[in-house]
Amino acid sequence: MIPQIALVGMPNVGKTALFNKLTGSFQRVANFPGVTVEKKTGWISEDGQKIIEVLDLPGLYSLDATTLDEKVTKDFLLLKDKSHHSIHFILVLDATNLDKSLYLAFQLKKLGYPLLIALNLMDEAEKRGLKLDLKLLSQELNADIVPTSASTGLGIDQLIIKIKNLSQASNDLNLTIPQEVQKTFRSPSYINGIFKEVDELLAKVTIQPLKPDTLSERIDQWVLHPLWGGVILVSLLILMFQTLFSWSAPLSDGIEFVFSFLSELVTQNIADKTVRSFLVDGVLSGVGGVLVFLPQIMILFLFIQFLEDIGYLGRAAFMMDALMRKLGLPGKAVIPLLSSHACAIPGIMATRVIDNYRERLITMMVIPLTTCSARLPVYALLIGALIPNKAVAGLEFIRWPGLMLFFLYMFGFFSAMLMSLIFKKSLPHSSPSMLLMELPPYRIPKLKNLMLVMLNKGKIFLKKAGGIILIISIVIWFLVSFPQSNGQSSIESSYAASIGRTFEPLFKPLGFDWRITTALIPSIGAREVVVSALSLVLSIEEGSEGFENNMSMALVNQFGIGTLVALLVWFVFAPQCISTFAIMRRETNSYLWPSVMVAYTLLLAYGMAFIARHISSFLF
Repeated sequence: MIPQIALVGMPNVGKTALFNKLTGSFQRVANFPGVTVEKKTGWISEDGQKIIEVLDLPGLYSLDATTLDEKVTKDFLLLKDKSHHSIHFILVLDATNLDKSLYLAFQLKKLGYPLLIALNLMDEAEKRGLKLDLKLLSQELNADIVPTSASTGLGIDQLIIKIKNLSQASNDLNLTIPQEVQKTFRSPSYINGIFKEVDELLAKVTIQPLKPDTLSERIDQWVLHPLWGGVILVSLLILMFQTLFSWSAPLSDGIEFVFSFLSELVTQNIADKTVRSFLVDGVLSGVGGVLVFLPQIMILFLFIQFLEDIGYLGRAAFMMDALMRKLGLPGKAVIPLLSSHACAIPGIMATRVIDNYRERLITMMVIPLTTCSARLPVYALLIGALIPNKAVAGLEFIRWPGLMLFFLYMFGFFSAMLMSLIFKKSLPHSSPSMLLMELPPYRIPKLKNLMLVMLNKGKIFLKKAGGIILIISIVIWFLVSFPQSNGQSSIESSYAASIGRTFEPLFKPLGFDWRITTALIPSIGAREVVVSALSLVLSIEEGSEGFENNMSMALVNQFGIGTLVALLVWFVFAPQCISTFAIMRRETNSYLWPSVMVAYTLLLAYGMAFIARHISSFLF
């Protein structure tokens, strides 16, 4: 059996970064509570052999845990998980925030835990003038203490040596923690007593106190300002969406060129018409449909990770707290809602940071209205068809497509806020939760970390969506290409046309004919497949050079502005993919709420698309 150790500590102490350094594996690092919602596993290796298993447990502030992710760690520490009684714990403390970090250390000490402490972020603490008597601190806590820095590697080798020694020792941790002791965790006298002990200890061991983080304070005067903070938030979002279009264009053009070359190569070397069509229109079209928009998706991930690493996203949640509460959501809901702009699935899982079930349920119900990255290819295609790429008011750095994308994201977000207000009025009331959030100091993001996150997220996206889209593209190719007569196929008489015409009367009020209806059906599996499906039913070779321009022209010419606006609005509100339904079913342990989610988003999409079509048809 490989020995096990577990990293325990408050959020924002650099625990996950330390985990990455110890194991060499890459995991997500964030600057706000609630990202590590499940334990992560890695291994310390020696000569290519795994010698110690390392668990990265969710962060918690104290043993008085209330949220789902904190309870995972609480159950470990209180030995409720019988399979992990032989585990050793490494307590990670933040050297720049010892007055809060030591609270958990004292709780574990009182329960009789043998402690090995990694005093992390020591490099930052020393830069700010902190000097500690570590020998005395070690004696007072009866614990080995190793000063570390996950970013610089300080103390990592020494910590690994300590971990090896710890893992080789037998773990006779057979603590019995009575239920009445657990009840004292919320006692005011217990809490005040520990804070008093922490203050007394710090007075003893502090040689030179920590200087205030004046830089973060000065920046926060602007970032958290009631007026200018909002201006900064909106400006950052507009900048992000402008960049999505401007930075991704050359990369998307390069991908189009590669797939155009491959399609030409297949066309010249495959004589059989059906096989050639299968490879070009089915396989290459499906793969190209994912990759041509991958640069935009990866740049979106890059921006989100940058804002996390620099320490801004936690502040965005803090700023939004007052507004969110008026709408029935806690401030903590900002984190799942922001996460959902990458994908709704991790967003729904991140609602575990919300301890109030009613507020958690409302958050999960409105998450599908936030714009996930899967919608981005559809938005990019339709915006390209509807919006000219011109500067706004003569400002070259602000162009209409980027502004339109920003508007669509905000449209979805504020629709989510409106629905949360409706759910607040509809669902039974309960006591509201309070926002407890540590605002970390501003830090310069590591370029390597940003690149790894971007590449890792891109790989996950391709794994999740690529296979589905390829399969669905091949299925649609078959439905479009058959039946054949004398070796010839006609889209008008194809299986796809038959399916599309079956549902066409239902969508006719929106201006959707059988071709759009045929493209909408497979989007249940993955949003992005709509691009591939439309290219097939419109007989436009996807991945070919100039694909986006050709698609834009064909969409406008064949469907008109009113129908395209309706389609765009449809995707703002339409039900999420089947994977979102599955994760919602798992998180709520019920089919009721996922069904309600699908029903209300479907009705909302239909109604809003109907209104949008008639208004745009009247105007244009």
